[in-house]
Amino acid sequence: MMISELSKETLTHHYRALGDIRHDFRNANLARLIAFLVKGRDVLDMGCGSGFLMDILRRRGKNVLGIEPLPEMIALARRHFPGLTILKGHAEELEKLVEQPVDTIIMADVLEHIENDTEQLKKVYTRLRNGGELILVVPAHQFLYGERDRRMGHYRRYSRGALRRLLAENGFLVSSLRYWDMLGFLPYLLSEKVLQRPLEAGLRSSDQKGLAKKILQRVLQLWFRGVENNFDFGFGLSLICIAKKACM
Repeated sequence: MMISELSKETLTHHYRALGDIRHDFRNANLARLIAFLVKGRDVLDMGCGSGFLMDILRRRGKNVLGIEPLPEMIALARRHFPGLTILKGHAEELEKLVEQPVDTIIMADVLEHIENDTEQLKKVYTRLRNGGELILVVPAHQFLYGERDRRMGHYRRYSRGALRRLLAENGFLVSSLRYWDMLGFLPYLLSEKVLQRPLEAGLRSSDQKGLAKKILQRVLQLWFRGVENNFDFGFGLSLICIAKKACM
């Protein structure tokens, strides 16, 4: 994930603006959903960001290691969740950073940042134990690709068929593939394709002022936890995939 300086600045500003991830209805509930999906004990979180998911997994008894390219994000993770083991590096350096295979590798909002996703999946394959699982979260629908994607350093978005083929071509068996974040689909479509401007994430910030916004944040927290995390509506802003490494 060799991130450009513009993308580094955008990502760092994005997470600073969000503040405490526990109040971010999108990322907090996505992390809880991913944690529920993890089966193995030894887990690698690639692009671990703020460390929120790592902390959940650690408290569930997992042996979890993180990789993160942005020093600011590593500092944030260590400030909020002391004791996490995080290696500074890029996803493309996986084979140098991690020597031993693990049970589960998580790439949440990471693969779209990597120019050669095929080569990256080959590297991931070598660092999974036989029968191990890759949990992927990627942006859905290439027709939604727009200015926000470019600013965030995304090379692409994915369709269900394209993601399934990509994984199959690299030795993975897809066991689960679903859409997520149905609620954000229409606002994103209107903002990026009709209004021609990036969708802002201000509503997700922990610094929101005003009673109305706080109530809306609470409603969205409940929606994501109770509905989005339990139902696939057949469309959404993201795809969540579980793919197994076939036993040799």
